[in-house]
Amino acid sequence: MRIIELVRIIPETLWAARFEDHEENEYDRTFNYWNDPEYLEAFFTENALDLVKEFYGYCTVSQAVSITMSEADAFEKKLISIAQKQNLNKKLGDIFKPLDKTATIKIEKEKSKAYGTGAKSWLRIYAVRLNYDFFIISGGAIKLTKSMNERNHLKKELKKLDTLVRFLKELNIETVEDWGYIDFE
Repeated sequence: MRIIELVRIIPETLWAARFEDHEENEYDRTFNYWNDPEYLEAFFTENALDLVKEFYGYCTVSQAVSITMSEADAFEKKLISIAQKQNLNKKLGDIFKPLDKTATIKIEKEKSKAYGTGAKSWLRIYAVRLNYDFFIISGGAIKLTKSMNERNHLKKELKKLDTLVRFLKELNIETVEDWGYIDFE
């Protein structure tokens, strides 16, 4: 797994990695999947046993597709609005949380996740934090299990996060201030 480029989504706040095995950057790829009813139907059919748990209210495949598409739209609007600083009371760091729930301080190059907008959202965007308001997206997934280590598609997201951290380290990007010295485009 190798990163081909980092792509600007919103200048100075939100970027996304593009991996060699994908034509799209991870931001676009994730939201395109979440808005594709055929992809979602196949995904939820394959993971149907994860939907019939009390936590999700014993959701059917067709309900899950509908919920995901609706929530993905709201999630994307919220993410872009905050990244574009349309809501002056919120920053990206307010919606991205440390991947490791035991982390108490928000640190640079921290692996992070943002939850979808629903009360029991299974949508996740994974990113690396460069500061409280600058994130680079490594991917996104539908998480129906307690641990990311329970499903292969979630393990792949962990690998993509690790790959992005290594990529930034190779470029000597430790903080957002180092960002200005790199020409990505």
